[in-house]
Amino acid sequence: MNIYAPLKTSLKSVAAIALTLGFASTAFAADHTSEFGVTSNATRSIRSAASAFAKGDFANSEAYSRRALKEGLKKSRKAVAYSNLCAALGAQGELEAAQEACASALKIAPKNEQALANQAALKAHAGSEMEAEG
Repeated sequence: MNIYAPLKTSLKSVAAIALTLGFASTAFAADHTSEFGVTSNATRSIRSAASAFAKGDFANSEAYSRRALKEGLKKSRKAVAYSNLCAALGAQGELEAAQEACASALKIAPKNEQALANQAALKAHAGSEMEAEG
């Protein structure tokens, strides 16, 4: 268990609230890879996805997450795999695919904090792209 997990969760909750209230700034979304997060748990593929993500190897994180989803996971682990896939895709700038993965995670586990935080990060990044275009 990560001793920083409660702090990480609190910061993500604050970020999600700020985004909901419209306080997101371009500076917040500038380094979008730091906004996304992954969760590790008992399966090898999910642990490998989290490890690859932590190393900045988002393509391998995506591949391991997709592999995990083919393993017949129980619901809670499947939600984690989808959330991790969302983070990997989002970090690679594949926002539509990332949104689909987050939606899948939240359909399975609507209160999954990591998936909610990743979804908020996606919204922040999409908002910064719209500002850049406008």
